[in-house]
Amino acid sequence: MNPALLLPKFLFDGLFLGSYYGLIALGIAIIFGILKVGDVAQGGLFALGAYLTYTTVETLGLNYFWAPAVVLPATAGLSVLYGTTIYRKLRKNGIAATFLGAVSLLLIIQSLLAVGYGERVKTIESPLVPASVNVGGASIYSHKILVILVTAAVASLVWYGVRKTTWGRSLRALSQNYEIAVMSGINPTVTVGVAFALAGGLAGFSGFLTAPVYSITPFTGRLTVLKAFVVSRIGGGSVPAVLGLALALGLSESLTSAYFLGELSNLIPFLLLIGVALFRPGVLGPEERTWIESSKVEGESSAFPTFDGYLTLLLPAVFLIPVLVDLPAYFTDLGITVAALSSGVMSVDLLYGYVGLPSLVQGAFFGVGAYAATTVIVETGGGLALALLVAVVSASVLGAVVGVMGLRAGRHWTSFTFIMTIVFTVVATNLVSLTGGPGGIPGITEVFIRLPVLGRVDLNPFTSRWSFYLIVASVFAILFWLKGLIVRSRFGHSLEAIREDERLAESIGIPVGRYKLVAFTISAAVAGIGGALYAGYTTYINPEMFNFVTSFRFLMMDRIGGVGTPLGPVVGPLLITLLEDLTEPLNSYLGQIIFSGALIVTLAWLPGGIVGLAGRVLSKFFPGGNAGGTAEERGGE
Repeated sequence: MNPALLLPKFLFDGLFLGSYYGLIALGIAIIFGILKVGDVAQGGLFALGAYLTYTTVETLGLNYFWAPAVVLPATAGLSVLYGTTIYRKLRKNGIAATFLGAVSLLLIIQSLLAVGYGERVKTIESPLVPASVNVGGASIYSHKILVILVTAAVASLVWYGVRKTTWGRSLRALSQNYEIAVMSGINPTVTVGVAFALAGGLAGFSGFLTAPVYSITPFTGRLTVLKAFVVSRIGGGSVPAVLGLALALGLSESLTSAYFLGELSNLIPFLLLIGVALFRPGVLGPEERTWIESSKVEGESSAFPTFDGYLTLLLPAVFLIPVLVDLPAYFTDLGITVAALSSGVMSVDLLYGYVGLPSLVQGAFFGVGAYAATTVIVETGGGLALALLVAVVSASVLGAVVGVMGLRAGRHWTSFTFIMTIVFTVVATNLVSLTGGPGGIPGITEVFIRLPVLGRVDLNPFTSRWSFYLIVASVFAILFWLKGLIVRSRFGHSLEAIREDERLAESIGIPVGRYKLVAFTISAAVAGIGGALYAGYTTYINPEMFNFVTSFRFLMMDRIGGVGTPLGPVVGPLLITLLEDLTEPLNSYLGQIIFSGALIVTLAWLPGGIVGLAGRVLSKFFPGGNAGGTAEERGGE
């Protein structure tokens, strides 16, 4: 058919996309306007709304239009519950902490849906008759037209509520100056509660509206809410601006996908946000300041050693115990996995714990290292040493590029790095010739390294598990030692000064921008090394292994282990990997639920993580030292 004849269909598809992007974005924009929370957890409520609609129609046998009676109370109530408890606590630690909490909630809700409903795709039919109508020679799905019309009506009601009602005036007052608004008699509990109810209801209602259009899975709302998040950040708190931008985005996506870039059209909103962050960062709202609370308590114990002390303790355990004790193969595999993951977590910790920058792009650097190493091994027949070198160079170059852009984005760092990971995943999924696309690259089995005297040593993890383990453990030990050198150096102390007070650091002559860029580039290189080792062990990689969930897991492991501590990046991966292995027989999503919840607890009530908690406990028995103290004090020992 002539593409021109299909233009009406693509236009309606674009308006449909923009409509439900806009509904979710309106809720996120309202929440961000008051509490400065990027509430991406609304994506989970979107999926919940779709599943509750499925339950209403298929399980209860009721008419489709009865579903809002179930969807709205459930999604609005859940939004109020976590909004007025978890977010209220996290916002004391800055916007970045609330954003991390929101990602945790998104993963928890979606994982619970996967446990409850399973991963099998669900579908329902639209009750509209006829199912489609002809417009200009193109067939338009009737339900999409319904979504467009309903969105227009709902958006009008939201605009009226925000602009014309007492609640709306209270909402705007709180967003402009929270303290003065409270002093003037506005009840923040009621106003904020209604805002969260509205946001959750909009997300759930969007899931209800689109349930007959798309297949329903636990992760249905993930990409949708990320696009809505972009719209809400750029559109600010203006209902017309948010809705107009959402419609423009939907139309551009639909037309670009139809006539130009196909699946790469998913990049449009994220590239737009990157452009705004680089050239008009003020549009994105207040800076994402983060407070890294110290785990130090008065009279803590000095029982915890420094980096060198840890290395002295770790080396015998890493190299001698596996040789002297006949351990089951599981422990060897565990050691390889933890060492590779710890490299990724160390790269996060260098930024988060010592510079104060929570990065959500390390999973992308991990993936770049994995793909670079795999290309060397599979395509050229090179050994692991060459693969590691190429991985370091590739990840460092990308890290420098992202770092330069990140410095331009300023303190919108968490959102910026989060979006960069999504861009990497979308690009990697579509570069089939280089990455294998969704199918990935299998068969990474010929891994070897040439050593003095020994010559070539095969490192296939299935046929020579011990040799592969020893190489991975050696690389990990070197990285651990190098991180200690960096932290104790003058450069490391300068990074900590930047973390504590960036303006003061700059005033005493520290080149803040240059040091941040160097730290970011080093962290990317470390993550690339971890990715190369991981690729050699798994013998298979695909883009979904390095998406934003991977970046989030690295940061989660760092916070749970102990951010800014020598041993935290090891304890976190070890604990999480062990418990995930234990819960896997029960349900593959149980571990994700537990640790996403643990991250929220850590962010809100346990800033020092496991290592910090251990330091506090030890201080009761060994008073007078400074175990688990601040990164600066540990580095200065």
